[in-house]
Amino acid sequence: MGWMQRRRLYRSTSDKRLAGVCGGLAEYFDVDPLLVRIGFVVAALAGPGLIAYVVLWIAMPKAPTGADAGPAAPARSTARAVAIAEDRYARGEITAEDLARIRGDLTGGAG
Repeated sequence: MGWMQRRRLYRSTSDKRLAGVCGGLAEYFDVDPLLVRIGFVVAALAGPGLIAYVVLWIAMPKAPTGADAGPAAPARSTARAVAIAEDRYARGEITAEDLARIRGDLTGGAG
């Protein structure tokens, strides 16, 4: 793999509503899944969106889980939740102990 990490396009197993196609595309392109879902709805109303979704559902493999998943990276939603907690701490809404507990809960005790 060298200096550049190889990314693969998978159907999401954690951020899915139907088959994980939109969640997988959003993870791959690092965009909000809601934007991808809205794009598919608009495309479906315009014509080829539903067919494209079904084709991607068939063509995209499901994301590997467990030992096959490789090194675990923090989920984008976890990073966002930690950032929200840090903002609340900066505004004085929560204590340092609350922030440490939230970080620990979200990152599996590594906070």
